[in-house]
Amino acid sequence: MTRFLVFLIVAYFVYYLIKNGLKNKTEQRTDYQKKQTDNYRETDAGNAHIREIAYVVYSATNDRNTCDVCKSLDGRHLLPNSNLLQKIKPPHAGCKNPKGCRCTLVYITKDEENGSEIETLLKRHGGICDKHVIEKERGK
Repeated sequence: MTRFLVFLIVAYFVYYLIKNGLKNKTEQRTDYQKKQTDNYRETDAGNAHIREIAYVVYSATNDRNTCDVCKSLDGRHLLPNSNLLQKIKPPHAGCKNPKGCRCTLVYITKDEENGSEIETLLKRHGGICDKHVIEKERGK
């Protein structure tokens, strides 16, 4: 009879350990899922400003020190999610200016004058246009 009680106590103890072990793993998995959801929400909130941007204008400092790469990019209009924009984002490594790249990006939102219209033109032209093409298209 004593053996039976000892066996029953050990069996209950093993059952208790297994039950709590599974419960903790389930809680950990739930915590992980919550963290993933929170990270997604943060990322989504972090990219909310990009959705408000219609296009980006590359602006170079046009003086005698401005390199040819920066001069060629000056006045270009790009979509904010363009891969090219990520490559040429100032200060870019290809700049030959001895003082360093002094270019900047000007962000134009959709609610500014003609913002959505120019964004549509950029989408038709593959995400990048210069100022003259945009003026010509809008002048039609």
